[in-house]
Amino acid sequence: MNDQHNPSIAQTFRTMLASPAILAGLLCCFVSAVDLTVIASILPGMIGDLGINTADFDRYIWIVNSYLIAYVVAIPIFGRMSDHIGRQKAFMACLIIFAIGSVMAAMADSLSAVIIGRVIQGVGGGGLLPVTVALAGDVLPARMRLAGIGLVSSVETLGWVLGPTWGAAILAIVPSYHDPWRWVFWLNVPVAIFAFIAIWRGFPKTDDRKQRSLSDLDLLGTLLLAIVLVASNLALSSGGDHGAGVNTGLRAFGGTPNPLAEYMWPLIGISILGLIALVLWERRASHPVFPVELFRRGYFVATVCANFLIGAALMVAMVNIPVLVSLTSSGNSSRDSALLLIPLTLTIAVFALVSGGVSARIGEWTMVRLGVILAALGLGMVYFLISSDSLWHMVPGLAIAGTGVGLLMAPLSATALDAADDSNRGAATSTALLCRLLGMTIGMSLVTTAGIYRLQQLTGRLDPIVQEAGESTASYFVRQQEFVNEVITPLGVQVMQETFLVAAILVGLAIIPVLRMKHNPEV
Repeated sequence: MNDQHNPSIAQTFRTMLASPAILAGLLCCFVSAVDLTVIASILPGMIGDLGINTADFDRYIWIVNSYLIAYVVAIPIFGRMSDHIGRQKAFMACLIIFAIGSVMAAMADSLSAVIIGRVIQGVGGGGLLPVTVALAGDVLPARMRLAGIGLVSSVETLGWVLGPTWGAAILAIVPSYHDPWRWVFWLNVPVAIFAFIAIWRGFPKTDDRKQRSLSDLDLLGTLLLAIVLVASNLALSSGGDHGAGVNTGLRAFGGTPNPLAEYMWPLIGISILGLIALVLWERRASHPVFPVELFRRGYFVATVCANFLIGAALMVAMVNIPVLVSLTSSGNSSRDSALLLIPLTLTIAVFALVSGGVSARIGEWTMVRLGVILAALGLGMVYFLISSDSLWHMVPGLAIAGTGVGLLMAPLSATALDAADDSNRGAATSTALLCRLLGMTIGMSLVTTAGIYRLQQLTGRLDPIVQEAGESTASYFVRQQEFVNEVITPLGVQVMQETFLVAAILVGLAIIPVLRMKHNPEV
């Protein structure tokens, strides 16, 4: 009788797999989440094949950020829209958008073309998540809905955890193919076609039972969120170049001036005004993007703050490892990046799977505290172990950091549910996930800006290399390249090294909201 009222995860999973529509949804959620982080292992190859200036880090970081922002903004839009037009139509629309964006990214011949494709891809990919969650809520019996929502979130988390490994596998399978990174995007298309057919032919009849008015869609709140994210990320990604000289910062590596650097302060102003407007609007909106009533509970606020900080630190590690490899590797940088990321991503995946069972025995608060300590310790170790002679020295630190983050996955989701009532647990889960994604987006841009500004400080102390009287242009270029290799590149490695210390501090700061979790979740 107990099993009947409290079905196991395995029972719920079997029920979900029996539905072709939910199976297709889980597959698509996984693939779209993979595309959140797969860039980490294929970025070096993309930079070389597209002829992108390797020193323009503040520009090509938008290959990552554009997808993240579009993904985040699409979640509330399609979640509400599926209530209005039906799950099936919303799902099929997301698949078409995701496939179009994937094709555009695969065929891109420039940085701007890749970014446009990634934006479109992110809109479709982000929309798949809430529609699948809503579909699971429609199809599953009431006693299984909460577990079903948790499983969808787990599949999504597993996707972005394994993204770099997936990219590495593609590069290993097609290493001799021209621009092998394009296959990462091309392979999304058959998945989308398969899912489209499954949704079209095997969709449950429950699709239209919860139709609502389009007024339920918080269009203004979503628009304000998009404005804040785009403006803040543009300001942050260009801010490191603000006030840079001809031979300082990224320009010391041959980087070009960021065209948005002079607009940094107006963009910051737009971000602040947009954030104020978003907060004021969300407090009065009938169907807000963020469930305001949950943010009145300190326990829930602590949970989403921890998710935000963990997301920021994790994305810094995933994106900066390929940059480090590009600075120091003379071989296959894409392959080396992927291999270096495996100790981090594999341990996250493994310990995320076991953390739920372990936390049930020792307690969620204890597990979260242990995870934060290990993640901060591991990232701190990476800071001390990084060497330009061999990046493999940092593998133990990455493995420990991955263990800590993995241990955090299940208990952080569980604490979000503990802070919510039965009526808004789905909203609590999606909001916690949204805040983790926001951490990935904003944290990455913030640390990137800090790193570029730090590089500007370090290179500003150096005497510029000038062509001496009677020196040939060829000789001058050789001497300039030697200067970059012997002086500038080690400074770049130092800055990347310091970003891991920043990531460790971000995780360490998560202990503050974690301590709040020890108290009664009803508070």
